[in-house]
Amino acid sequence: MSNGKTIVKPQLLQLIEEFCENNREVVLVSLCTTDGFPIKYLSADKLSAEADKLAAISSTISALSDSSAQQMQQGKCDIIIIEAGQGNILLVKTSYLGKPCVLTVVANIKMNLAAARYKTKHLAQDFASIPE
Repeated sequence: MSNGKTIVKPQLLQLIEEFCENNREVVLVSLCTTDGFPIKYLSADKLSAEADKLAAISSTISALSDSSAQQMQQGKCDIIIIEAGQGNILLVKTSYLGKPCVLTVVANIKMNLAAARYKTKHLAQDFASIPE
């Protein structure tokens, strides 16, 4: 990953597309490396964010949350949830092809937070199980 490029396998694309198809309240799914390089980004037409900026933000929030949890002696940070006026932003540490990554999911207010959390964590596990 030294050049910032990671192979996007068909299984990854399929998982993201199925996730969005089955969860219409999801307006954005992004997978990036923990050092801020985008791997795959899919968003609804109404939400236009730049993949590079989102990857940088996601990796930074994840790193800060990890550092905060460790400083407060709470162990590793598994999931970050940002509750906003129009919905929720969930960031989950995962891996893809053996590399540490951050999965970011944005769900509108219609999606129950517990459901969003459960489904996002499940998607992160699915990413981690894609064979190298």
